Amino acid sequence: MSAVSIGRSLRSQYNIKMRQPLRKAELVTRNQDEKKALISMADIIREELNVKEIIFSDNEEALVEYEVKANFRILGKELGKDMKAAAAKIEALSHAEIQSVIEGSSLSIDIPSEAGGVRALEITAEKLDIRRNEKANLRVLNEGTLTVGLDTEITRELSMEGDIRDLIRGIQNTRKETGLAVTDRIELFIHGSDSLKEAWEAFAETIAEETLAVKNEWIKIDGQIPVGEPAAGEETWQVKIVKVK
Repeated sequence: MSAVSIGRSLRSQYNIKMRQPLRKAELVTRNQDEKKALISMADIIREELNVKEIIFSDNEEALVEYEVKANFRILGKELGKDMKAAAAKIEALSHAEIQSVIEGSSLSIDIPSEAGGVRALEITAEKLDIRRNEKANLRVLNEGTLTVGLDTEITRELSMEGDIRDLIRGIQNTRKETGLAVTDRIELFIHGSDSLKEAWEAFAETIAEETLAVKNEWIKIDGQIPVGEPAAGEETWQVKIVKVK
């Protein structure tokens, strides 16, 4: 439930409708019990988030890149003239080292001292300025021990599939509204933009199967009505449904 809730929040935050399929969702947790539970429910999560693939990982390195700098306000007082050398060492920290500090551990690093030799510096989270940069096409949200990343790149194929799902849902709703039984066969007469026609041509067989259409024709005729729930700026399907006697 938590993974689905986080994923849906990401969709809402970035205005991606639930009917729009996405390529993948990545789930990250270091809690092995939590990971086992998520793996056992992977099919449900994939369906609920409308993604093609679920990927599991133990660390956020799969989702984000850290950019870290020294917190000059705090470390400047502690290090004085050694601040510049410390800042360079801090910027070179590895992803794993930064992750351990974020999770509450302290880290000891050696820095060259202006007075000669080296000095040990204990690094804690408040001594760092950490930024989490999402990797390309990923949108990431964390709650507690669970982090979810959605691949939000919508390819032409995914976009067409989203249009078709919108069409099928609109047809099914229209069937109910006009009193057709769930077993009634129909004829479909569909029209729209060139973009929608391309989607219809790619998924014509799926449309017919899902809607029990014995005829599925691309044509502009009288009596067609808009169906589906397009977002602002999206194109609208025009459909006429005829019950087969």
